[in-house]
Amino acid sequence: MRKIIPILPVTIILFSVFLMASLCFAQITSEGKKIGADYHKQGVQAQKNGDLDTAVMFFQKAVELDPGLAIAYNDLGVLYEAKGWNDKAKKAYGRAIELDPNLTSPYFNLGSIYEKEGDMEKAVYYFKKRVLIGEWNEEWTMKARKELASLGVDDPEIKADFLDQHLAGLDLGDDINASPKGNDLDPKKRKREARMHFSRGKQLYYMGMLPQAMTELGQAMILDPKNKEIGKTFEEVHRKALMSN
Repeated sequence: MRKIIPILPVTIILFSVFLMASLCFAQITSEGKKIGADYHKQGVQAQKNGDLDTAVMFFQKAVELDPGLAIAYNDLGVLYEAKGWNDKAKKAYGRAIELDPNLTSPYFNLGSIYEKEGDMEKAVYYFKKRVLIGEWNEEWTMKARKELASLGVDDPEIKADFLDQHLAGLDLGDDINASPKGNDLDPKKRKREARMHFSRGKQLYYMGMLPQAMTELGQAMILDPKNKEIGKTFEEVHRKALMSN
């Protein structure tokens, strides 16, 4: 008669070991991120104090402990660039973008470094990317627009792209001017739609497209009439529209 080996206790032991290892890894990862953030803060302070070597060391430690810390890669790129290590800087900026495509700084930084190197095609590409993911009248977006103008790319050329990418990405439905109906009465959906119309209205306002901005903001007010920020922005746009007539 063959001896039967009990499988269940072995399975339980293996599962327990796996679970404990997973918990330990999660704890180490969490702790690593916390320490990485602290190193990043120390690096920022060292950079402010003009101690670039120490700042580089802190930023490098930050990304070692938290490889997903995109801002630390960007800041590391800034210091590499300051030291004349352009290739290392470009890699750091590129890594920051890979980790967080919505982080705006590395796009401008890459545009600047390629412009200095005389690669105008890549400079234009990254300055354009910086404009397209930013607010139209935000300080660094305006600086990117200015750089593009110096490279022969004026606002009218990128405005259409900005509208297509930045505004069309909002899920506004087929008819952006339609009144809410049916399941639009759901409060959460109304607020979500209001935020999207509000965002679009602000962008159109920043771009000087006042009638279109008022249409969007008016729709936002219909959907969320108690939102004071929407009402205040609508009044501001309305006053500016009257003054421009």
